[in-house]
Amino acid sequence: MPPATAFLAVLALLQASEAAVPTYLQTAYWENSDCSGTPFYINIIPEANCEQTSVMYTCLPYIFDGSQYYRATTCVADTHKWIKSYNMSRFLAMEQFSAGCDEYLEGNVLLANDSCVKIMNSTSYRSGIANVGNDASMSLKIFADNACTTAEAMEFLIEGAAVNNNLCFDGQYKFYSQSASNVNGTTNARGVETRILYSSSGSIEDSNNLTSATTISTGSSYTSTKSGVGKSTSIVIVVVALVVTVAACCLFFWCRRRSTRKRQEVNSSTAPSDVGGFVNAVLAMEIPMETRPTNVSSVESNRDGGEGEEESALWRNEVILGARVPREKVVAKRLISRGGYGEVYVGAYNRRRVALKMLLPETRKSKAHRISFLAEMKLMATLEHPRIVRLIGIAWDSPNDLCGLIEFIPGGDLRALLNKYAEAHRPIGFTYEKAKIASHVAHALTYLHSLIPAVIHRDLKSKNILLTRELDAKLTDFGVSREHVDRTMTAGVGTSLWISPEVMMGERYDDKADIFSLGVVLSELNTHAMPYAHAKPRDGSGDRLPDTAILQLVAGGKLRADFSQGGPEALMQLGLACVALDPKDRPTAPEVLYRLQKAMREMTT
Repeated sequence: MPPATAFLAVLALLQASEAAVPTYLQTAYWENSDCSGTPFYINIIPEANCEQTSVMYTCLPYIFDGSQYYRATTCVADTHKWIKSYNMSRFLAMEQFSAGCDEYLEGNVLLANDSCVKIMNSTSYRSGIANVGNDASMSLKIFADNACTTAEAMEFLIEGAAVNNNLCFDGQYKFYSQSASNVNGTTNARGVETRILYSSSGSIEDSNNLTSATTISTGSSYTSTKSGVGKSTSIVIVVVALVVTVAACCLFFWCRRRSTRKRQEVNSSTAPSDVGGFVNAVLAMEIPMETRPTNVSSVESNRDGGEGEEESALWRNEVILGARVPREKVVAKRLISRGGYGEVYVGAYNRRRVALKMLLPETRKSKAHRISFLAEMKLMATLEHPRIVRLIGIAWDSPNDLCGLIEFIPGGDLRALLNKYAEAHRPIGFTYEKAKIASHVAHALTYLHSLIPAVIHRDLKSKNILLTRELDAKLTDFGVSREHVDRTMTAGVGTSLWISPEVMMGERYDDKADIFSLGVVLSELNTHAMPYAHAKPRDGSGDRLPDTAILQLVAGGKLRADFSQGGPEALMQLGLACVALDPKDRPTAPEVLYRLQKAMREMTT
């Protein structure tokens, strides 16, 4: 094997071993604007390669239930990196795992001062009270409201032995603490074992003042220095073994190719190399049988109109194959929505709750629908942004049981929220929360439009904006999205009440088409009503105009989204600019984002 090839193989294996090291997003929260001192709450969640794919914050304002706090987000390789933040303060940490404390799911750290602490990003709980005794025992009460006043939604009473022995509590929790005696330095909690923590800068910290629950057991799935050393050694051994194996395989194939070439030279053979057949055979193992290419004449292959080749190419695509997960590990539990050609279930994958997107039974045998579905999954797999719903994986056993695993967002969609606002007769106009939702959508569009080539969503509407319990928004449903290449789209693609006039008429378009749709969403946020609900027929019946009539009026510039009532004025003017008839008169996504953030700052002063 040539030396250069061997070097590249070693380099690739080393990079792969580094990529295998788990990383975590750590977000800390403060009440002070400079994020100094001890944070009152820290959240840690697994996030692969978060240093490359996630947005980091140094110290930015964060609104929680109408009050302003400050947060900092960083990517860490150690789930206990937060320890140094509580050097002289009592804390209680609760880490949640999958069944049997096998897979790390989330960590939450609270100040243990027996007072109410805000829990910022939980989907079920919003506050908690933590207390730690001198014997390492602890209590934790978690509440559904933000003021620790309702009946406890969950309560933990943990004896010191459970903490000191690093036990798996209730089959899915582990707890860590620093008691008052640890802080005062008079004594250590029983069972404490001295260990060394390595910070990312390479400095060394002594963790004597930590209860021994932080001495991670060998079977634990998260990072500590002791297990980290073992992992590093294991990685080196595995890498060396893989390098030797790969080198031997490469040497074998290289020698085989040399002998094949010699035979070809002697026999003047024109037969193709075995290498291509080997690669095709391996790929065919991953491709459903129905879509595998066959040895047919060009005349026969053209009868399919190219659909078969297009689908086959998608099945072979490295993005699709790289996102594949075992179908048998995917469980569909409950249907939550059904559309024109697909349906979405709440499901589970590796004990994790996910949204499962599938084709309808009547469309699963259609090549065109499978191609569209695969194209959507491929696009989602390449998108990495905190304001866009994340693709977790793609599963299939055959072409007819395709399933996309998508990040589950528990708060429902924006349209459902606005319907509740309308039913409750909430005042119209923009609030800080509504402006925040709009800014999150503008964040997502700014990212999509900045890609090369730009990605146009083409179906932006309130039902495709999902919300967390905290009303953080994420954009979803890329079924009709496409990379911006030809700038032409068939009329009718997307949802009619939200699409721009140029798209409606089948004309050339650009990313300003999404801005028009965002303007319509702004009108929904302002009024809580469906788009153009103010448009009534002239006969005085009070009925709503049919969609066809609305589309004609919008395309002709005789009807636009309603911004006649509400406020503040800056956001009303922004909405009108977004729905301008001429795309050139509409702002760009970054301009929309800037104006929204400016309005939000003015709302808090």
